[in-house]
Amino acid sequence: MKLLINGWFWGQTTTGSGQYLHGLLRHLPAALPGWEITLLLPQAVDAGATGRSVPAESLAGARIMRASLPPYARGARLVKLAWEQRVFPAWCRRLHADVALAPYWGSPIRPPCPTLVTIHDLIPLLLEDYASKPTARAYTWLVGRSAQRADAVLTVSQSARDDIVQHLGIPAERVIVTYEGLGVPHAPVTDADELERVRQRYDLPPRYLFYLGGFDPRKNVPLLIRAYARARTMRPDLAPLLVAGKLPEPGETWFTDPRPLIAELGLGERVRTLGFVPDQDKPALYTLAELFLFPSRYEGFGLPPLEALACGTPALVSDSSSLPEVVGDTVPPAPVGDERALAQAILDTLAHPPDPSILLKQAARFSWEETAAKTAASIRDVV
Repeated sequence: MKLLINGWFWGQTTTGSGQYLHGLLRHLPAALPGWEITLLLPQAVDAGATGRSVPAESLAGARIMRASLPPYARGARLVKLAWEQRVFPAWCRRLHADVALAPYWGSPIRPPCPTLVTIHDLIPLLLEDYASKPTARAYTWLVGRSAQRADAVLTVSQSARDDIVQHLGIPAERVIVTYEGLGVPHAPVTDADELERVRQRYDLPPRYLFYLGGFDPRKNVPLLIRAYARARTMRPDLAPLLVAGKLPEPGETWFTDPRPLIAELGLGERVRTLGFVPDQDKPALYTLAELFLFPSRYEGFGLPPLEALACGTPALVSDSSSLPEVVGDTVPPAPVGDERALAQAILDTLAHPPDPSILLKQAARFSWEETAAKTAASIRDVV
């Protein structure tokens, strides 16, 4: 049996779709013994068109092939559209694929063979400020129709499954939850030298609260900072808050730069921004934190809270979308968008922290081996 996988996000491990593709393919060949698995990548083209150059990386248990883009494809949007709707389907036919997998929301509108598509979330459909341009709305309509024509839809949380059934009208029996795993290994750091290295690199205080993520509107970073300020009025000795993630460039208006709000609230010595944090530093930063905070209003899965749990650090999230599924019964979520409730939840969690063993047990529920096994079962069912 021949499986062809759309490899558009291969090499983009800073994106959720890229982490998903890499994590899945580490284990999918073992879950499909005897299958011929091919990952189809676009030929190396200018980075402005694809957002990256494709790495020449080997893949155990599968082969990598590269396909040219049509000459008319110019600009990032048109290149991606041509890849999904022309190139990938043509190669399904050329390679006589028995089944195709689009591991992100971008399957062919005319599937050339039995097809599965992974929809990580419905952000462009449910959050209007994320797909406001006519071209973005048209693309969302197209991939929504394409998903309706796929033989099966994979998704990464029960919450996302409910959204897909409700808003795309796809029968529930065709939508399968496979969850995700950790993008890179995370575990409590016990090496004193490594902990000291990270402490010195970021000039960490002895105790701190921690946020790591993006600064787009749904992440609710301004709400987090205001809730922290409110919590400090009730507990003046509250540990500092460290905010990590790639900060917006000067002049960007859609992303929220937290620094002006930090200054406005007079929190300059209590709230610090760390900027971009490389993967190798994350486990120690999570391990040393007293509490991880992630009040996002919408996530398809929610990887940062899982990373924190895997390092033995409690994660306080909002009660929105998939986040309660990720943290389980470890820490009660806070009502989404409620500053006062979040401030109180911060203090309550610090006063009554869960046992680290409970956090590690919850994190262990999510693994790429299990994701691959469920994906393989769905592929067999489709065939």
